[in-house]
Amino acid sequence: MNMQTTTAVCIIGCILCLVLRDYHRPQAALLGAAICIVLLIGAVPELSRIITTASGLYAQSSLAPEYFTVICKAIGISYLTQLGADTCKDCGEHAIGTAITLCGRICLVALALPLFVTLAETVLGVIG
Repeated sequence: MNMQTTTAVCIIGCILCLVLRDYHRPQAALLGAAICIVLLIGAVPELSRIITTASGLYAQSSLAPEYFTVICKAIGISYLTQLGADTCKDCGEHAIGTAITLCGRICLVALALPLFVTLAETVLGVIG
């Protein structure tokens, strides 16, 4: 999906949500979520291209495969966390949005923990 189409879908969706919010707030929230899903589906080809290019660059490097996996997972967690938090906040559920953000951060730290351990072991090996 090109940026012009994406922008048009977003603007039309926002206008529809604003109009619908006055009459039936829960359906406006569902419409907003549906628009997000449509946009995400439209972005899959671009995401595929990004992953293919990044994989090619990574294959040329001498890093362990686990690092690329961790980076991809971290990016995915970040995007999903932001989308979920923003959606909850738009629906008026700020506490849930904040909780999603906190959970996302905890997941990122847990995901990166093996890398931190490896780094600490390497530094301790050089020092001691």
